[in-house]
Amino acid sequence: MEAGIWQELYRNIKSPRLENTVVGFNMNLDRVIPVTRELLDSPVFLHKDLFELRARLIYSMQHGTAEEWFVSDAAQYRRFTDAFSRTGAIAIGGQAGIAALHLSGLGVGRVVCAAPSHGPESAGILTNAGIIVPEFATGKIPADDTTHLVFEYAPGLVILAPGVIPRNNRFIVSPVHIPSSVIIPESRMGGFLSEIALCNRAFLSGYQYLRSDREFAVARDQMDLMKKHNSSLRIHIECVSVTDEEVIRRFTRFILPGADSLGLNEHEFSILLYHLNLSGTGHRETDVLAPEQNMEYALALCQTLGLKRLHVHTFGYYILVLRSDVANAERSRNALLYASREAAHAAQGTGIAISADGIRAAGMADIVFGPADSAGIFPEGPYALLIIPTEIASNSKKTSGLGDILSSTAFVADEF
Repeated sequence: MEAGIWQELYRNIKSPRLENTVVGFNMNLDRVIPVTRELLDSPVFLHKDLFELRARLIYSMQHGTAEEWFVSDAAQYRRFTDAFSRTGAIAIGGQAGIAALHLSGLGVGRVVCAAPSHGPESAGILTNAGIIVPEFATGKIPADDTTHLVFEYAPGLVILAPGVIPRNNRFIVSPVHIPSSVIIPESRMGGFLSEIALCNRAFLSGYQYLRSDREFAVARDQMDLMKKHNSSLRIHIECVSVTDEEVIRRFTRFILPGADSLGLNEHEFSILLYHLNLSGTGHRETDVLAPEQNMEYALALCQTLGLKRLHVHTFGYYILVLRSDVANAERSRNALLYASREAAHAAQGTGIAISADGIRAAGMADIVFGPADSAGIFPEGPYALLIIPTEIASNSKKTSGLGDILSSTAFVADEF
């Protein structure tokens, strides 16, 4: 497909209607740390207490993947935060917090951020931005916010693994939050349902912190209650890079059947494919797949999970699978183009251009699935399979939270 078609589509983007939205449930502060050669070789990073952290960071850099390491040992995590307490800059974090700030900034009329275990500083930042932050804490508000470590890196610091495309990315180190951070206290459920009565979209995440069947079942019951209270509500679940088999099993068993939409980056996508064995027994989680393979597997994943909508965001192009006709899919494609532009602007680079790799990927889709009747849209029975090349910022200053900005914007702007 010619580049000119995509340039014209991006040029004609109009701001879509943005639905009132509730986001939940993980909100925290991020300490954003730029990775340099000096930092990697510094005495702090070479200390034995940070050996595993450094090794995981370098692995992430070699594979260019947006990964997150959940540290269950509280004492170990405290050593990490102490080591970097004078490094980087503090920003709002957590998928819910990042999405809330961005959506409010886009002009969404009502944004509710449901974060049962929020701290006062993060809650204050959101409240000052006009976001509704219900008070879910059953006792005293925590004295301090939880701070996660976000290491942002550019290519060139380490040798890349074979087949990896050079890109800016981030590696997150997080503590394991308590399960109640994802569950609304029963005493506050009535007030919560009143606060989201005008919301037609729910952008939810944080389910990796649940551990038992009972906790997952309670979270699923609360999703069902939200929909029962508001039949117009559409629920999107945003994934994280969890490899714990029991968490993934419960996530797919309890949470996803209650969702309308799922969002994943390429690493999370690969993890789910591996867990469900949708891409064959020879597939490894680190394998780099061709765009047409990702499209085929995205369709298979959407069908297997029984979703109405599945969104995979990867470097250079985005994939969307919809249980929809082609006419409605054009609106969804335009929402995805709009979200791509917003994410590119949020990267704070020196310029923005359409990815050449993405244009090639869309062209390959034309050969394998097409030709498309409408740019990037391919009917597949009751589904529409979409691919768009992304706009990418050059010399970007920011990578953390871009996936959350992209997914939440595309979902809230989509009329599916």
